[in-house]
Amino acid sequence: MQIRRTAGESTVEKPRRRFRAGPAFLGATTSAARAALAAIAMSSAGLATLPAAAAGQDATFQNDEVTLQLVRAADPVDDKVRTALLVSLAPGWHSYWLDPGASGVPPQIDLSATKGAGSVRQRLPAPRRFGEGETRANGYEGEAAFAYEIAPEKGATIGTVKATVFMGVCKEICIPVTAELATDGSDPAAEAAVAAAFAALPEEAPDGAVTVSAAGDGKTLRVAVKNAAAEGTSGDTPDLFVTSGDGWFFDEPTVAERTDDATVFDVPVVESPASTATAPASVDVLVTAGGGRGVEARSVPVSPGS
Repeated sequence: MQIRRTAGESTVEKPRRRFRAGPAFLGATTSAARAALAAIAMSSAGLATLPAAAAGQDATFQNDEVTLQLVRAADPVDDKVRTALLVSLAPGWHSYWLDPGASGVPPQIDLSATKGAGSVRQRLPAPRRFGEGETRANGYEGEAAFAYEIAPEKGATIGTVKATVFMGVCKEICIPVTAELATDGSDPAAEAAVAAAFAALPEEAPDGAVTVSAAGDGKTLRVAVKNAAAEGTSGDTPDLFVTSGDGWFFDEPTVAERTDDATVFDVPVVESPASTATAPASVDVLVTAGGGRGVEARSVPVSPGS
């Protein structure tokens, strides 16, 4: 792996083969390796060498590959401050979702430096799949907006929102991009951007719309989705993204069965914690079809396999 340093970023050549059919970024084949790569990239890229956005005095970072802008809404919703990171990728470039797929690194956005912040909830729009073979990935091209809700500490007021950003952007090469952004005010354009970011998020699936069971050998999950829960299913076969914490990762699903009422997917398990049960206790499921917002079911319990 070769790293070529430029001002504020490191350029890393893509691997020449696919290391495994699971989340990997430039040969980092485990969650620990991906975390180590992110830490190395964050430190070695050198935040001090970035343009003004990295000094924490600007809401915008820009290079030839991507523009990042941090915006916030003035008025809290349910006592939480709403913020969005706007991502604009140059033509031909892409970035990644929470589970990047066979090739990529998930974005890491840290808002903990925001004074008065108690907890932060991150929500991302539905990804799409692109690439083939070693470049197969889940993520975004063009424009995307990551949404955040900041709950203040008791008695605190959120003023300046600060974000430390690490994300991978790729074309023929992959570049780990780091930036430090800050915003302390809002205007009509920022208000509209935050509203649009939250409006583009997946809808919540109705109760019982998604069920999950595990195969006895622990190598596959079977996910059944009621067709009425998925957008755009008239003529479109829905796609499925499955995530879980604590070291579980899953490969691209295949459709095992489709009836008038439901679509059943088989989802390969490609990485699991070292010492664990044969299946996660619960998973988050995102269903997409027809290019819509998607529908998500969170913390769906996994029934034991037979």
